[in-house]
Amino acid sequence: MSQGAYGQGFVERVVEAADRVEAELAPAAPADAVAARLRDALFGGVLGFDAAAVDTDGAVVRFRDDAGDTAIVFAAAGRDQPATAAVSPAFEAASSEPYVRYVVAGTLDRLIVFERVDDAADADTETETVHGVTAGVHTDIPLADVVAAGRRGRLSQTLRPGQQLAVAKLTALRPEELSAEERYDEYDTPGKHSVAEDDGLDTLVGTLRDCLTDVLVPAVETALDDVSGRVDGYEDRAEALRAAVDEDRRAAADDTAAGAARSRLLAHRDANRDVRLLRAAYGSWVRGANRTGYTPSENERAFARVAAFALLEDVFVVRVAEGMGLQDDVLTGDAVDRFEEYAESFGVDRDVADLLRVARESFGHVYERRTPALGDWALGHDDVAEALGRVVWYCNHFAFDVDADRAATAYGRLLGVVDLPELDYDPDDAVPAAALDRAGYTADAAIDAADADLLDPAAGDGRFVLEAADRLLARLDAQDADPRRRVDAVCDRLTAADDDPLSARVTETRLLLRLLDDYQEARWEESGFTIDPLGVYAVDPLRRDDGQTTLAAPAAHADAEPGPLDREDYAYVVGRFPATLRRDIADGPAADAYADYETAYYTYDTSALYVERAADWLGENGTLAAVAAGRFRDTRFGTRLREHLPQWYRLDELRELSGTAAGGAPVLLVARRFRKNEPVVSPDEYEPPTYRFRYVAGDGADPVELPSALLGGDHWTFDADELATQLVDEPPAE
Repeated sequence: MSQGAYGQGFVERVVEAADRVEAELAPAAPADAVAARLRDALFGGVLGFDAAAVDTDGAVVRFRDDAGDTAIVFAAAGRDQPATAAVSPAFEAASSEPYVRYVVAGTLDRLIVFERVDDAADADTETETVHGVTAGVHTDIPLADVVAAGRRGRLSQTLRPGQQLAVAKLTALRPEELSAEERYDEYDTPGKHSVAEDDGLDTLVGTLRDCLTDVLVPAVETALDDVSGRVDGYEDRAEALRAAVDEDRRAAADDTAAGAARSRLLAHRDANRDVRLLRAAYGSWVRGANRTGYTPSENERAFARVAAFALLEDVFVVRVAEGMGLQDDVLTGDAVDRFEEYAESFGVDRDVADLLRVARESFGHVYERRTPALGDWALGHDDVAEALGRVVWYCNHFAFDVDADRAATAYGRLLGVVDLPELDYDPDDAVPAAALDRAGYTADAAIDAADADLLDPAAGDGRFVLEAADRLLARLDAQDADPRRRVDAVCDRLTAADDDPLSARVTETRLLLRLLDDYQEARWEESGFTIDPLGVYAVDPLRRDDGQTTLAAPAAHADAEPGPLDREDYAYVVGRFPATLRRDIADGPAADAYADYETAYYTYDTSALYVERAADWLGENGTLAAVAAGRFRDTRFGTRLREHLPQWYRLDELRELSGTAAGGAPVLLVARRFRKNEPVVSPDEYEPPTYRFRYVAGDGADPVELPSALLGGDHWTFDADELATQLVDEPPAE
């Protein structure tokens, strides 16, 4: 029995299998016993070889591909022997097998995997020839070390990136990877999984999850170690070069005299572009995702997963576009081979990472992303390029014969299984639909009008703005709107923002996939049609004091239109407002900006600030429909919000929801902006209008109507049964 606790990722399953074999075999187990146990637990249980494809001869095991040819030869050494003792027997067994691709030698302490090459001169790594077989090391796994790491705790925390990558490279030995490549030359060739079918979609989602966890993440972690290790040296050298520029300027009193020094500084910056990209991406993610309370090592591991997902997502979106015929096939296995061969003919080194850049440039004819790239800093690293090549090859096993809905479904399913940090993905959340219903943002309303724009300032996984897009498109579909108008309406009418760049990116991708069918139809009518940049921004919506939310032209241009988060005329503001407590906000520019809010009182949470900020964004009679932390109703910190909210909004509904936010139950606020141009006064001086609002005490509770006189500076602790004057089934009429 294994002695560690493991998950379902490929690396975890490999380590668990090795742990189990180590625990079951005697200390002096002979080579044939080691071979038999690793055959069953590792090659059979994890890699997935069927017993019918396996031939065992003592300490040598042969694994056949689907054509019946031996593709892998494995030779084991005894448990009390070094792994190198099995190298010669493994190569000797491979020498009589012309179709062998991998030669494996090892025991329980170490597993060495060699990849056969036809010509040593063409190999990317050092090779050796034994018994006439030429091969280079594909991976070298210190099994004893990784098993020990698994017994200490979660592998994501105990395995070094290099060890994780070494184990992950075993994916190349899975049976599906040993199939003949010609089977996958064309989409209509038998053997490809069709994403249009449920089984194919299920397989794709699982494959992409494994690509992320077992292939890309380890490679990106290695790249992160390498690039981040150069940050200090880069800074020191850059500082010295900047000082040289300043010195040359002062010495000659002539700006042109610093030209040579400035050129050296620019060359240094260009040579370390990956360092600069990493600093920018990592810094914006740590701040935006509010990761200030985590240790550096925790943040680095989490960021590696985020960056790896961004690269995986790029591959997925490009392949969807290729499958839908929106661009030529660029990111396929054959295209990678042609690209590398073409570059080599000119004496230059180009790999799949370079081709990914080309593919994204080609995709620019469909759409140009607005949200920032999070993984580009890693594209120049050899391990990442190799991992991307694996991902492209895995995707070659699928026919992306999809429409937009199918692509969106696949992407949503992927979000549900990849465990992205700080992204709370929930496709079954019923609150967005309920909130938009209460706000009147429905397909039978005039939500396509020029004055019916909607903003979600805390997009998260995009669930609110996606629900709004579906309703807007349904409205236009009922009008038989031209597909170009449908695409433009989503681009023009809907705006979303999030300070976490990953959330902004996910929201943008989900909206984009939703529009691809309409784009396809629009392009038939107008060949040069492109999707305008969607209104999704990676920015802190609460930063209104220093231009952080200003995305328009410089203020010097008096006729410049306001940026999307400077506007004050939205008809709808919706969303699930983050309820970050004041104590969890790191000191700095953001905390200073938040302190200027009227509702930033005592131990506030940020959802109160969003409610206040929404009063700026909404035009007169605009509707707020948002989830906020409900503790403002009966706490000291909520005093200012209780005083101000009745003067900013006419409350339509207050509904308690299940779950927690800032330590208490969240509430759905549905309210209309009024008194837009009137100042807030003391609650003692303010006379609220007389009206009734709808109050729901929780899931399953009956809605009741309560008088607006209850909305004052005192605690809003309503006894619904005592105060109710009538039960209602629908919101009260105007």
